[in-house]
Order: sequence, then structure tokens, then C-alpha cells
Amino acid sequence: MYHELSTKQKQILDKLTKQKGFLSWTRLLLLLASIYFFYQMLYQRNEHLGIHAFVLLVAFIIVVNFYLKLNTKVAYHKALKKINDDEIAFLEGKHVFENGSEFQNPQHAFSYDLDLFGSNSIFQFINRSGTSLGKQRFANDLQEIPTKELIEQKQKAIQELKDKIDFRQHFQTLAHLAGTSEKEDLAIKNWSETKTEKPSALLQITAILIPVLFVISCVGFFFDLHPVFPKLAGFFFTFNLALVGFLSQSILKEIGKSDKIANSIQQYAKMIHVFEKTHFQSNYLNELQSQLKNDQKSVHLVLDELANCFEKLNTIANFFIFIAFNGTFQYHFWVYKRLLKWKQNHQQHLWNWIEVIGKIEALNSLANFAYNNAEYEYPEISEQTNSYFEELGHPLISKEKRVRNSIDFSQKQFVILTGSNMSGKSTFLRTVGINLVLSYVGAPIDAKKASVYPLPLWVSMRLTDSLSDSESFFFAEVKRLKQIVTEAEKQPIFVLLDEILKGTNSDDKKTGTVGVIEKLHQLNAIGMIATHDLEVCATTEKHTETMINKRFEVEIIDNELHFDYLLKDGICQNKNATFIMKKMEII
Repeated sequence: MYHELSTKQKQILDKLTKQKGFLSWTRLLLLLASIYFFYQMLYQRNEHLGIHAFVLLVAFIIVVNFYLKLNTKVAYHKALKKINDDEIAFLEGKHVFENGSEFQNPQHAFSYDLDLFGSNSIFQFINRSGTSLGKQRFANDLQEIPTKELIEQKQKAIQELKDKIDFRQHFQTLAHLAGTSEKEDLAIKNWSETKTEKPSALLQITAILIPVLFVISCVGFFFDLHPVFPKLAGFFFTFNLALVGFLSQSILKEIGKSDKIANSIQQYAKMIHVFEKTHFQSNYLNELQSQLKNDQKSVHLVLDELANCFEKLNTIANFFIFIAFNGTFQYHFWVYKRLLKWKQNHQQHLWNWIEVIGKIEALNSLANFAYNNAEYEYPEISEQTNSYFEELGHPLISKEKRVRNSIDFSQKQFVILTGSNMSGKSTFLRTVGINLVLSYVGAPIDAKKASVYPLPLWVSMRLTDSLSDSESFFFAEVKRLKQIVTEAEKQPIFVLLDEILKGTNSDDKKTGTVGVIEKLHQLNAIGMIATHDLEVCATTEKHTETMINKRFEVEIIDNELHFDYLLKDGICQNKNATFIMKKMEII
């Protein structure tokens, strides 16, 4: 499909490029012809040639407008072609998308440990947002624990959007053309939350009275009614400039709060218009549309009005417009007054409207993920704190190398996982964790069948020394375990622990690990712990109804290690550390 869409866009671009070349030459010829006839008019003193020059100049302006519109079309179809080319490259295994490293947070309950952000991450794998709004919303969604009802609503929305590829790519193209950054979005948000002082009544009366007096003076000057009128016209013109100069501080302050947001709002208006006019079946998408309701007119038109106000206010820096328009009829005062009226009517809704764009982009990213993986299944969202996965795979591992395993937490709520080095323990922990996260955002997962309950997820897999806090690896790990236990005391949670207490001696490690498992069992936590300490596995004998041992094994065949990465019942029997060190001639 992406190859077909890319080819179609190339054909359109080839056609538009030819039209662009024709219009480019046409505008040049019209301009040269207009200049020629104007020169001949002056040389021959023939006013008829001036008419020809004027007509050609008008034709030149019309062609320039067509050329600019054509440029906009070219930019759109280039962006749309790039979207499909990027998908083709991605499916071929190339990392062409942003990795979201700015969202990495080692203190988060699970995002850092599960590689949700960074190189070769879930964010890089799924995110297709073109605006900072969409990226931020998707990053937030990956790190939140929603309700059962919200997950089910998102599942239906993603299923519907999956098949609306034309809508998704159109919206995505507009998002990329917007080119907005977090700075512009923050400026919009700040502007929507600040109050603006209204001009005083005296200033408003003066802004009406002085232009009227200026017009009267001009009329008197034109009809030569009295010698005083030229002087009055000059006085009132100067007075108008002084008046707007006094007001310019307030105008510049308003523009300063919203630096470079006119273009951003224009692009957001286009995106909202596309979403407003599209018919949807799912409740979640209809709910988002309902958030864009306005009593007077469509939200995209309301946003266009705001962008128009800012564009006009920005012309205060144009010396010609400032002198000509403000000296006559207080142009920027009336635009400023119109902006204040807009703010009074819509300020409280502005940021809510803008946020909807981010939510749509996040859903579109997940729908694109569902489209690229049509064989994935949507997990059932359980009523009880039980979860199971049948033939579960890791979405970041290539499908050719991916090994799928089943695991059930509904009967045995806690699993002690053992296995030799490189046997797949950590990868399986991340497989479970990542698929839980995908389930929570409403996405399909690589499983034949699954059931998930949205429990708060806590993971301890990748901790680092905190040199800035003079904190050792061991202390950082203990702090994380303390957080996990504290959360488990408040509510049921799902935990994934990988070889905990690595920063202490073997006896302490074994005793501490058993203690943590017993504590989590006492608090009814659900989850899994991976360990090399086989003695820890004896803990299941005390809690046979709720705990189980699982293992990954390795075989040595023809003096080579062989991993099948298949999850089995019981405790790991084989080891490989000594074998590997001997093979590498270390010992």
C-alpha cells in the first residue's frame, strides 16, 4: 500500500512541477512585458500603452497568486510522499523516526526500564506525530494507567482509524507542514491563561474621535473650504500616530506573549477543520469532536480569526503600514480591540481545542501501528485483577527472530523466573511490560489471545548510580524497591523485577530477594521476578496456590550454546557462565 501511495504522489508531483515551471516562466514574461509597455508609455507619451502595462501587471499578480498556491500544493504532496517513503524505510528495518529521548525519565515507574523512549524504543517504533502536541500526548499516554472504560473506548477508536488511511495521512501531512515546536505551543498556552488590560474608555473615545476629525479636515482641505484645514489634517494625522504610539506598548506586549503563534494557529485550524468534517462511529472520536463545539461558528473559523488578528498586529513593525494606516484611522487599535473581544469570548476554550489535536495525533500513531501489524490482537480488558497472554511476542524484535511464549497470571499471580545468562529472562520481562503498556494505550499486541487489567505498573530492571546525588547503585535500587512496596500497600500493582539487589553480596542478595518476594506476596502484588539465585525458587513451595517457577534453558551442542527462548515450567537446570569464559579463553 505505501509503495502505491508513494508512486501516486510522485505522479502528482511530476505534474505539479511542470505546471510550476510554466507559471514561473509566465510570470517572468508578464513582468518584463509590463515593464516594457510602461517604459514605452513614458518614452512615447502614449497613455494607451500605460493601459497595456497595467493589464499585464494585473495578470502578473494573478499568475503570482496561482504560483504561490501551487507551491503550497507541492509542499503538501512532498510531505505526503515523504510520509509513505518513511513507512517503507521503516518496514525495511531503518530507524527514520524520532526516538523521543527527551522524554526519558529514570525516576518513572516503568518507562525507563522498558525502553519506551530512546534509540530503538517503542516511541520511535510507533510515534508518527508531526507536532510537539502529538509527541507530548503520545509520550504521556505511554506513561499513564487509564481506566478500563477509557482503554476500551480507545481500542474502538484505533480500530476505526486503522482503516481510514486517507484521513490519517492527510492529518499527518498537515501536522508535519505545521512544523510547530514546544516553544510555540507553550506560548499559545501562556497567552490563553493571561489576562489583558482593556484600553480605557477615554482612549477608546479618542481613537474614534481623532480619525473622524482627520477625515473632516481632509474633506475641508480637498474642497479648499478654509486655509486652516490643511494644518488641521496634519495635526490630527500626527495626533493619531502619537495615540497609537501610546497604545503600541500594550500591543507589543500582547505579541510578545504569543511569539510566532499566528502560523501555528493557522495550521491547527486546518487540522481541526479536517477532523470536524470527518464522520466517525466510535464514541471516543465523537467525544473529541464534541469538545470542538462552539455556539457561534466552527472552531476552525474561530481559530482563523485569532490567527488573522495576530498577523495584522505583527504588521506594527512595518514602518509604511504603521504610518499610513495608523495616521489615518488607528488601524492597529481596532485590530487590538478585536483581539481583546476574541479573548473575552474564547480564551477559556482555546487550549482545550488545541489539546484535541495532540490526542488525535496520538491515536493516529497507534492506528498506523495497528495497520502495519494487522495480525495483532486487541486484548480483552478484564473486570478483575487477572492477566494472561497466549503466544506473546516482543514487538521490537523482528518477526523472523521473534519467539512467542504464553504466561498466565490469573491462577498463579507471581512468577519466579530463572535461566542462564543470555537465555531471555530480561527480554521476556520487557515483552510482558511493553505489551502491558501497549494494552493500556488501547493498541493491539502481538499475542494470539490476551486479557489485561489496568493495574499500576512498577518495574526495576535498569537502575544507575546517581553521582549527582552521591547515591550508590545499591541505594538507588533499594529506593526503587521501597517505592514499589509503598505503592503495593496502597493498591494492587503489577511488578516486574530483574535480578534485584545486585549491589550487595550473595547471602544478602538471596535473603533480601526472598524478603521482597514475601512482602509483595503479602500485599497481593501480581507480577514476575527474574533471578540467578536458584535457592530463591524454594519460596514457591510455601505458596503453591499463588506462586510458580518458570525457566529458560540453554543447551551445549557440539561445543556451542543453543537457546530456544521457550518458557518452561520449573527451575533452570543448566548454566553457561563458566563455559563462555572457557570458550573465550578467559579461564
